[in-house]
This record gives sequence, structure tokens and C-alpha cells, in this order.
Amino acid sequence: MRNKSIKKAIKVPKEEAETVRKRAEAIGAKDKSRLITVEGDYVLIPILEGYENEFDYEIVAQRNPLFAREKDIDEILKNMIPDELRRFIPKSYKVIGEVILVKLANELSDYGREVGEALLRIHPNCKSVWRDSGKEDMLRKPRLEFLAGDESYTETVKLENGCYFKLDVKKVMFSTGNQFEKIRIARLVQDGEVVVDMFAGIGYFSIPVAKLSGARKIYSIEINPDSYYYLLENIRLNEVRNIVPVLGNAMHVTPEGIADRVIMGHVFCENFIEVAIRALRDNGYIHYHESVPLAVKARPIKRLKDAAKKAGKKIEIENFRKVKNYSPGVIHVVVDAYLS
Repeated sequence: MRNKSIKKAIKVPKEEAETVRKRAEAIGAKDKSRLITVEGDYVLIPILEGYENEFDYEIVAQRNPLFAREKDIDEILKNMIPDELRRFIPKSYKVIGEVILVKLANELSDYGREVGEALLRIHPNCKSVWRDSGKEDMLRKPRLEFLAGDESYTETVKLENGCYFKLDVKKVMFSTGNQFEKIRIARLVQDGEVVVDMFAGIGYFSIPVAKLSGARKIYSIEINPDSYYYLLENIRLNEVRNIVPVLGNAMHVTPEGIADRVIMGHVFCENFIEVAIRALRDNGYIHYHESVPLAVKARPIKRLKDAAKKAGKKIEIENFRKVKNYSPGVIHVVVDAYLS
């Protein structure tokens, strides 16, 4: 059985530790829940899983890591919420720049302000807290309710993988759960490739590809005018010049026959697979995302194979991986397929 207490860290000479620490933080690799420690002439910088190959230093296992002390939300709320409701106190939430989003059980609806103020005590640099009730339709518009802080503070900037993402949390969504997937795709893109990002949002995949790969051109398609506005903002903020933004429905505006690689980052985009295939040159990759029940886990692969056969293409499934949990019994997966 895997020992969950074993964590990874970079072993760095003391004189290089500050440079490596800054880089780890810039790309989102540093594990903020653990403390940096010293071991003789070396410094151990804790990192998250999936970033081991980002550093040209020894990666060591920490069997007894030192965790940073955090204020306990249960402790803060112990005298504010009845004992019978304390089991509903949220254990996780999203910090996006200076804004906090938290899912709140209906049982705690009358205690939203208390929960929000507790989170601001834990994160004093944050400005506002919002109840996150999911998103609506293909435009992925957030459904939020103000809980605490400054209600006017909704626009913020999130730094992730060395990329800046500006957004208004009331207008557009930001997923923190697929952080590794964004940089994984950027690493796969080869120099000179043309990439089509069919559901670009504010640039979740397009910006990392533009900044961290040698892509020649990225066509970033987005249907939501609010998301498109922030896509343009993030192109300027990150100073990238190889993105071609396109406002419109990917079903109708996706260019054909030009892509070496197509990113389908929306988890409900099965009706767009044939459009993605037509976007490819003779050969190319499709990265297809889907939200799928565990009982039919192979469904995304079958959909790709059926569409490839219909288009007269050969298909090789090069990778099939879980991105994150979506809901009970349902996971968010991605399939990397090569068509020829």
C-alpha cells in the first residue's frame, strides 16, 4: 500500500536554493503546505506530484515532512455554528488571486457570512469570498453568491505555471483542478506546430502553450464574449504574439486543414469531435476531454475511434488519463489521440 506521508522535494545546494524556490513558485510546483528544510549543505524544497521532471536536481522522498501550521477553520467557527452542523463546514475551497470561492452545503446557508469571514482570517491577503454553486450551460457562466469581504472585488489575477490569468470571477470560471494538465499539453507541443484550442476560455491552455512551447500559431476559439474579453487581456498581459483569437461557436468558426494539434478542453464537447478532425492536417493530435461515469470509462475512446472511422482516418490512442474527479462516480478524463 502506498505511504501517503511520503512527499517529494528537490535537493538543492544552499547557494542555488533561492533561484530554484522562485522558479518552483512561478510554475506552480512548490507545495505550500510543507516547509522548506535544511539538510547539511543542501536545502529541501517541497514540490507537488507531477513536477519531478521540471528540475535538473535530485528529487528525494520526505518520509516525515514538516507541514506549515495553518489556522483551522473548524477552530475559528466552533462558537459560531451549532455542533450538529459543524460536519458541513467546508474542508476545501479555491483561492483565485485575491478571491476565494467555496462550495457551501445547504445546511450552512444561514452561516455563509461566518464561513466567508473565517476564510478571510485564514487568507488575510484575499479581498472577497463567494459561494460557488457551479456554472451554467456551454458558456460556463459562474453562479456565485457573495459571502464576505468587499463585494465589488471580483476582478483578479491568478498566477499559474508562470502564466498570468486575469478574470472576473462573476463572469467567467477558472478551474484550479487541471493545473498539471495545462502544462502537460504545453510540454507536448513541438516547435513550429499550429494548434487549435477549440474552447479557449480566458486562455487556460492557449496561454501556457504560447509561453512555454515553440508553437508557431495558436487559434484560440471562444464563444462567451466575457471570456473572450479576458482572453484578449491575457494575451496582452503575458506579452504573447502567436495567438490568433477567434470569437464564435467552434462548431462554425473552427478553421479546417491547418492544425498539427487540436485541444478540446470542454468536458461536454462530444458533438465537436468531427469538427476537430476536420481542423487537422493529414496527420495530427487531438486532446479530447470528457466527463465520464466510471461505469462507462472507455466511452471517450470509443467516441474518438468511431469519429475517426467515419472520417476515414487511422487512429492511435497514445494516452488516456484521469484529470480529476468531477462528481461522485464521475471523472474528468483526457484522451491523447494521433490521427493519420
